[in-house]
Amino acid sequence: MTGEKTWISGARNGIAAWLAALAPLLPGALLAQEGQERGALRVFLDCSDFICDDDFFRRAVPFVDYVRDREDSQVHVLIISQETGAGGNSVTLDFIGREGYEGMDDRNVVTVPPDTPEAEELARISRGIAAGLMRYVARTDILDQIRIEYEGEQPGVASPGDDPWDFWVFQASLSGGVEAEARQDEVSIEARLSANRVTDALKVEVSLDGEYQEQNFDIDDSTTVTSLERNYELETLAVWSIGDHWSVGGTAGLEHSTFSNREVAVRIAPALEYNLFRYEDSERKQFTILYTVGFNAFSWREETLFGETSERRVDQSLRASLSVRQPWGEVGGDFQLSHYLDDIDANRLSGGVFLDLRITRGLSLDLRAEASRVRDQINLPVGDATEEEILLELRELQTGFEYDFSIGFSYRFGSIFNNVVNPRFDSGFDNDF
Repeated sequence: MTGEKTWISGARNGIAAWLAALAPLLPGALLAQEGQERGALRVFLDCSDFICDDDFFRRAVPFVDYVRDREDSQVHVLIISQETGAGGNSVTLDFIGREGYEGMDDRNVVTVPPDTPEAEELARISRGIAAGLMRYVARTDILDQIRIEYEGEQPGVASPGDDPWDFWVFQASLSGGVEAEARQDEVSIEARLSANRVTDALKVEVSLDGEYQEQNFDIDDSTTVTSLERNYELETLAVWSIGDHWSVGGTAGLEHSTFSNREVAVRIAPALEYNLFRYEDSERKQFTILYTVGFNAFSWREETLFGETSERRVDQSLRASLSVRQPWGEVGGDFQLSHYLDDIDANRLSGGVFLDLRITRGLSLDLRAEASRVRDQINLPVGDATEEEILLELRELQTGFEYDFSIGFSYRFGSIFNNVVNPRFDSGFDNDF
């Protein structure tokens, strides 16, 4: 019996020694059964808008391995930014577990106040990323190297304060420029004033835009062609929330446009919208159906093709829009039909689709397509456009259709890791001959 125990003990020790030697070669999924992953966590950062700064995030969160392709990751971090009513950003961080972390999904939301410096904005997002990764890092063998600190005071009970602006946010901008050369000069001025108030129950937006552009072209010593374009527009929007899926509201506007032959155009359009999904999930998926009735009054700068100098029209439109963003990419589209009630033949049918798809490791497809059938150009002035008006785009031209299509592929290959940050020559280097 003693010899048998000795043999069993020796066999056990031998197996343990072999397992210890083979441990570095065992797949992560097997090691995960013991409750921990070997090595640093492999993370794929997925963000495509202006808020994404890969270099900053890699510096601020250095305790993981960043990979360049989702297929190599253990955690896929999907970063989506939406503008808040105050002019700041609400950044959603979706953590999607892969490999040994399937089913371990989580979400953090980072709110960035308006006028926050870019460095502070990125720092806030970085802290949100680091905090969200902790539950995954806790299953790796680098947990002992992580230290969590709290620098604030003991939190107390916060009391809501009164907002002296009552959630109203105002913005004003003014820009202009002058360009000139021997036979050409241009003067342009653009101005914008906006105000908005956004709460869960009500969204109100008001904007006033103005644009003036003058161009002069010297064809020869005695001939000068002048291009003059003026566009001014006042727009208002009010939307009330009705539950998780319904919204009701409308728009009102006033416009003057030399390009569209509008001396004065007035529009009032109530609308009703239904969202198949909850509005609070709009950063990941949204399918809306919007119905609008518009009351319009037009005063034309020049007599139209139909012999009108002013008229009143009522139109209606139905628009369906879909947008879905998932780890495999983003897809969406919209379809819209509109027409004047007194003349159903004066209509417009338009639609568009877009697709950003990760086909396979490193390979992505970007597809955009839009098309319209145009039958509602009641604003076109009588008479043919001059060469100057056509070439300088000073006047809307008659057309029966519009379309736009683009397709692109991108492929990345090489090392799966992407941790190193090297900013040298990022400021720009001119190597042109």
